[in-house]
Amino acid sequence: MKRFLNTLRFLTRIPVRTSGEFDEEFYKGMYYFPLIGFIIGLIMYVVSLLLGILLPGDALVISIMVVFLEVIITGGLHLDGLGDTADAFFSNRDKEKMLEIMKDSRLGTNSLLAILFNILIKVGIITTFLNRGMSYMIVAMPAISRLVVILLAKKTESPRENGMGNIFIGKATNSMIIIGFVYTMIILAGFLYLINGMQITGMYAPMGCIFIGIVITALVESLIKKSSIKKIGGITGDVLGYGIEVAEIVFIIVVYISAVLLF
Repeated sequence: MKRFLNTLRFLTRIPVRTSGEFDEEFYKGMYYFPLIGFIIGLIMYVVSLLLGILLPGDALVISIMVVFLEVIITGGLHLDGLGDTADAFFSNRDKEKMLEIMKDSRLGTNSLLAILFNILIKVGIITTFLNRGMSYMIVAMPAISRLVVILLAKKTESPRENGMGNIFIGKATNSMIIIGFVYTMIILAGFLYLINGMQITGMYAPMGCIFIGIVITALVESLIKKSSIKKIGGITGDVLGYGIEVAEIVFIIVVYISAVLLF
């Protein structure tokens, strides 16, 4: 429980009390990544329901508020990684210059565009989910992104001697991925079972979309990993944040396309 709370505090701004004791095996907190994503998504989902009561029919406004809430919950941690990595990777510079750009606190054009389109895509697709009665995907989005990001931390290294991401980089295991996948699917299936009035038949299409989303998002994360290793010689904390944000976007796009075309 202590490790879970410490990991929750590390990845979010949710106020939790922790002992503050140093944990030599803090990297094992990756087991909790998808669960923490589920908690973030559940908060967003509940708020979307409440806003739906207060603002009936205003799906766009609700979507904007929900995306803003996610930024508040995470403290913009992953968006910062998205921006820094976009500035570096799309600068067409050498490895050392890219690492220097990542440490630069200034906002570049690529960073601005990446964050802007990230938010616009989320708002647009979540608005569609709300209009189509698919608001439950708000819960799946952060859970799946934090599941597949574990792939980035597996069998790799950091090009920096020191860095916040070094806690996790290179320490992910197959068991973390497998266990995370199994309990994520169970939790999401249970959630869908409850909100569908305990009707199993209503779970088939959503779970199918989620599974397709996981597979394709995992493939994209693998490409990000290969690209990062090629460009800067490994993975940094910024790249992990970048991976989470990209995974959320890819996942909801795939789910949207799957829902429209297949179901």
